[in-house]
Amino acid sequence: MNSRLTLRHLEAFRAVMERHSVTGAAELLGVTQPVVTRLIADFEERVAFPLFTRQKGRLVPTAEAELLIGDVQQAMMLIERISYASSNIRELRLGKLLVAAAPAVALCCLPQAIAAFTQENPETLISLRMEASPAVLDLVHEGRADLGVAMLPATATTIGNREPLLSARMVAVVPKDHRLAAADILRPVDFDGEAFVTMSPLIEARTLIDAVFTAHNVRRRVNIETQISLAVIRHVEAGAGVGLVDPVTAAGYPSDRVRFIPFEPPIANDYTLVTSVKRKPPLVMEPFVEHLRRHIRAMVPAAWRMS
Repeated sequence: MNSRLTLRHLEAFRAVMERHSVTGAAELLGVTQPVVTRLIADFEERVAFPLFTRQKGRLVPTAEAELLIGDVQQAMMLIERISYASSNIRELRLGKLLVAAAPAVALCCLPQAIAAFTQENPETLISLRMEASPAVLDLVHEGRADLGVAMLPATATTIGNREPLLSARMVAVVPKDHRLAAADILRPVDFDGEAFVTMSPLIEARTLIDAVFTAHNVRRRVNIETQISLAVIRHVEAGAGVGLVDPVTAAGYPSDRVRFIPFEPPIANDYTLVTSVKRKPPLVMEPFVEHLRRHIRAMVPAAWRMS
């Protein structure tokens, strides 16, 4: 004897329990009466006990049916939840995205971008992990992140699927009351003899900055080193000197105590999207990437962008 129950059996049983008649159950389900009769008979055969007795034209549940209906209701609710979740996933309203990003992007770009995206997609969970760019690449390569945003040129890495997100120039940051604050453009010579807050020696941006000032024979007084542009800005804001910072951090920094000024010659900062070849991308990733692309280009002034 086949004891396997189907969704149709459960639907028919619940409908009869609600309407107390085959006619009413058929109307509720949008099928014919013989279909409901057949499903109930088949259900009773499979569970091996009667579910209803007929009294004065109405179907009266047996004690066994009364015991069973609670579990059937719970099962139907679970099925409906699965159906609802499947629909949301299909329509991109429900999903999970694992994102790894370099500090400049994780601190000064992604919070606003993620907030706006999740307001439009409230059932989406975005898990953000902040790491240095090499670690971002490792997480994507190992399949522990769906998407990475690294501060590296797209051509600098062979890891994963990669594409350029933005290329923009570093900008000078000076206190609002500094002698350089009124300039429209700053050049290396403008920094001669200035107290300079800069990046740590092992960070690529530090190498690029030092190379520019060395090429122009400019001496700065470097007395503070730090790992991220956000810390450079905070030190400048506190009066420790001047500096150069990445454009995304500058664009996302809400302060009226410093001024960000374009710097010549341009020192490019490249931001690259990297996706895993080991993880199948969740459906929500494509719209999120498009959203992020629009957001970062909107936040970084056109005059700072190189691409």
